[in-house]
Amino acid sequence: MPATIMPAKTSFKPFNKQHGFTLFELVVVILLVGVFMSFAIDRMLRIQIDAERVSVQQTIAALKSAIHLQTADMVVSKGLDSIKTLENTNPMNYLQELPYNYLGLKNDSQASQYQSASWYYDPKQNILVYTVKNVNYFVTSLPGTPRIRLKIDAVYQGENKSKDKIRGVSLKSMDDYFWKHDL
Repeated sequence: MPATIMPAKTSFKPFNKQHGFTLFELVVVILLVGVFMSFAIDRMLRIQIDAERVSVQQTIAALKSAIHLQTADMVVSKGLDSIKTLENTNPMNYLQELPYNYLGLKNDSQASQYQSASWYYDPKQNILVYTVKNVNYFVTSLPGTPRIRLKIDAVYQGENKSKDKIRGVSLKSMDDYFWKHDL
C-alpha cells in the first residue's frame, strides 16, 4: 500500500490582541534617547571648544614660524640691526596665506562689534587680536570682550633697549589668558 502523504496540520490562531509598545516601554525608550542625546551634545560642545583652541594655537604657531623666517631673511640680506623694522608690524603680513577668518585692519576699541572667532590687526596699537567665540570657556585678564592680543616685540641682549644690541624678535601675548578644560 502506497504511503500517503498527510498534509501537516497547521493551526493558525487569529490575532485577537494588538501587539505594540506599552506606555512603559515607550517611556524607557524616550529616556534612553534623552540620555544618549545629552552625552552627544556635551561631547560636541567639548569638540567645538577644543577646535577653537587648537585653531588659535595653530595660527599663532604659523605666525611665529613666519616671523622667524622673515627675521632670518632680513638678517642674511641686511644684517642683524635691520630686524628692528619688524617690531610693531602686522604679523599677518608674513604669512603666505591669510586665515579665512582674518578681518583685516580694525580698531580694537570696537572689538565687541566684530564677528567672534576672527582675527584683526589694530594699526593704532600695533596689535593682532583674536576675538574668542566660546567665551564661557576662556579666561583673560583683559577687561571687556574676551580676546587674545599679540604683538611683535624686539628682543635685546640686556635690559636697556636703547644701548643693548638686538637679538631677535618674538610674537608676545600682551595679556594673560587660558582656556578652561573643565566643562
